[in-house]
Amino acid sequence: MITNVRLSCLVCLSVVMMLAQGCASMTVRPEVDPALAASEAAIQKRMAVEERVEQFARLSRVSLPILENGTPLCGDDVTYYLGMDTNSIDGVSKEWRDAYREVQGLNEYVTVTNVFEGTPAHEAGLRAGDTILMMNAEKVEPGDKCYATFLERLTNQLDQGRTMTFWVEREGRPTFVSVTPRQRCDYPVLMSDDDVVNAYANGELVVVTRGMLRFAESDDELALVVGHELGHNVMDHVDKTKGNRVLGAIVDGLIAGLTGVYSNAFANAAGLAYSQEYEQEADYVGIYLMERGGYDGKGAPMFWRRMGANSPYSISHATTHPTSAARYVFLDQCEKEISAKREAGQDLLPEFKKTVSK
Repeated sequence: MITNVRLSCLVCLSVVMMLAQGCASMTVRPEVDPALAASEAAIQKRMAVEERVEQFARLSRVSLPILENGTPLCGDDVTYYLGMDTNSIDGVSKEWRDAYREVQGLNEYVTVTNVFEGTPAHEAGLRAGDTILMMNAEKVEPGDKCYATFLERLTNQLDQGRTMTFWVEREGRPTFVSVTPRQRCDYPVLMSDDDVVNAYANGELVVVTRGMLRFAESDDELALVVGHELGHNVMDHVDKTKGNRVLGAIVDGLIAGLTGVYSNAFANAAGLAYSQEYEQEADYVGIYLMERGGYDGKGAPMFWRRMGANSPYSISHATTHPTSAARYVFLDQCEKEISAKREAGQDLLPEFKKTVSK
């Protein structure tokens, strides 16, 4: 005997099946060949890698002269660099290895994938496609964790700032190369795969999204973005913001002791206290950094005119950042200041407040 519960379940199931049949597609379509889909996936992965490699190369190419020529503003936060990108197949996730083999010719050895013009690596004669066999008379072994081991050794050697030697294989022949590194600001510029139009600094490095790389129409515009974020690091804005939050948190703690109720109200408010001022200061220092790097800041204000058109709310509403309209006017004034210094033969350095000694 079927119980009422079982009967209800059967009825519900029948109704669902009828509804599902009613919603099913009524067309007759070609079937997708799994082999063709797999082949197409490989093509799309290769295209994705080509675009990513090109974007990262552009970011590095634009950033390096800014980092090198900005060292007078970076104080003790400097390091050494060669000006080349390297990679090995073990440094790539398994899903993408075939695509990177096709695009960059990667294998189990460390390969030079890019050499940037005007850098120590370029001047020494290193070339994209060189396979690194030895570094400072020590073998660079292929295989598992090959790339991680190489990067650790390279970083340790660069920290010393001494001339480095390489044996590379080029077109089947061993070639000896000697490279003397040069100083740059110790704030690596990295790329994020995020498609949002954004860039940020955390006090130790700079990150630019792929969305921003697409938005920045020229290298001058990209240099403005890199210079701005580098300006945040140079002016120590991250630590200053943290310090302001600590002071606000102390006030929150005192209030909590008196009322028994704790909130982050003062910590949050203190953290935002100088956000617009910091942004403007980063704009100011950043345009000097881009100009020192050899880029033309005359078109820099137009970046913010386009940004306002892209994000209309920012045209007249200031939040943690000044309005895009204010930034356009401000950068136009900054560029006039820089042009006057250039005509007078002065060094391109921002104006800092003079401290009054007692």
